[in-house]
Amino acid sequence: MYKYILAIFFILLLFSCKEEKPKTILKNEVKKVIPPKPVYDLITDKNVVERLTKYGKQNPETVVDIYTTKGKIRIKLFKDTPLHRANFILLTKSGYFKHALFSRVAKKFMAQFGGSYDDLQRNIQDTIGSFTIPSEMSHHHFHKKGALAAARSYNNNPDKRSSSDEFYMVEGQKFSDLTLDHYAYENKYTFTPAQRKYYKSNVGAAHIDGEHTVFGQIIEGYHVVPKLTNVPTDSQEWPTTDIYVDSVIIVK
Repeated sequence: MYKYILAIFFILLLFSCKEEKPKTILKNEVKKVIPPKPVYDLITDKNVVERLTKYGKQNPETVVDIYTTKGKIRIKLFKDTPLHRANFILLTKSGYFKHALFSRVAKKFMAQFGGSYDDLQRNIQDTIGSFTIPSEMSHHHFHKKGALAAARSYNNNPDKRSSSDEFYMVEGQKFSDLTLDHYAYENKYTFTPAQRKYYKSNVGAAHIDGEHTVFGQIIEGYHVVPKLTNVPTDSQEWPTTDIYVDSVIIVK
């Protein structure tokens, strides 16, 4: 009987030794509360004019260098296409173009880049917004050799609003009066005498005048464009070996 009492005593003593006192939490040991992600004031079709106009006034740069897999191209952005210029500068400063793909290239036509084809572009786009840009087309800026223009959807887009993230640079070809007449009739578009004179003597992409906003012009490095377009492609004109925009850098 004595042995049983002694055993119970030691068991109670063992449990009492394991009991811990309440621990005092020091100030620097308090678990930090992670704040929620900020809610961005995203750009939409409804506020795009206001937002890009404001951004454009605060960011007046007009010259950029585009570094591609095939070489560097310098482009002058037009001040009289303010929404498209502001949008391109916004994407540039956000880092959107780093490793952006050339998604379509066509010989004697153009090289198209941008689009949200990987996580980097999608994540940056999520912080800016999903929107299209009102047309800023004019007869003054047309698809000359080396023109920079905005791609767009042809479906349910009667106002020809531009994509906010896909662009192309023109390589082009020459056009005769006969072909210019054909495209004028087909596209219900009137070429000015200056346009006709240009296209008969210089390469360009007359067949899409009046369909896309041209908002910039290559001023150095045009020789890179044929290097981008003269590569093997699949049936969708996607290069069989990926070609990238390494980055776009603001010059001034």
